[in-house]
Amino acid sequence: MKDIIAGFHIFLAREGESVDSPPVIVAVDAKPDTDPASNYTKVASCETFEVRRSGNRLVRRSPDPGRFQDRAVITTNQQIEYVFGLQEWSETTLAEGLFGGTTPASGVFVPNAAEEDIRGWYLIQGYDHQNNQIVTMNIWGEGRVEPYTFGENLTAYRFIVRQLSSSLNTAEVSNLS
Repeated sequence: MKDIIAGFHIFLAREGESVDSPPVIVAVDAKPDTDPASNYTKVASCETFEVRRSGNRLVRRSPDPGRFQDRAVITTNQQIEYVFGLQEWSETTLAEGLFGGTTPASGVFVPNAAEEDIRGWYLIQGYDHQNNQIVTMNIWGEGRVEPYTFGENLTAYRFIVRQLSSSLNTAEVSNLS
């Protein structure tokens, strides 16, 4: 165990893109590897990283002997979201994430025309304050940008990736001893 200050990076391989050689079409059941590194595109520079786990739990209660107490907790569903505080905007995060638009073609997009969030494989890498990689996650998910107010500031905006079900989701921790 060790104390850490961690910095995170996020990359995307978008659903439907052709990457690698021989070609792989990115899909829930087709996760690209990281060789070459160009299989994934950097989303933006991260300032903060937060993990939000939630779910619904059903509590079963019964008397023991006369006072009711919890006897079982049954998880009925669970979800996890990864929240990034990003520093700069890209076509992906501004046009698609914030404006809900179509994928920009030469910068042109249609606002509020996307039928879903930004879906694909997200590669999340975390490094400690000594530049040791401590976590690597390959997550099938959908990304979106929380509402943002532009003004006379440069505050980070929140990019949220909701993990979706895939048998290929993986994560690994290292360098924690």
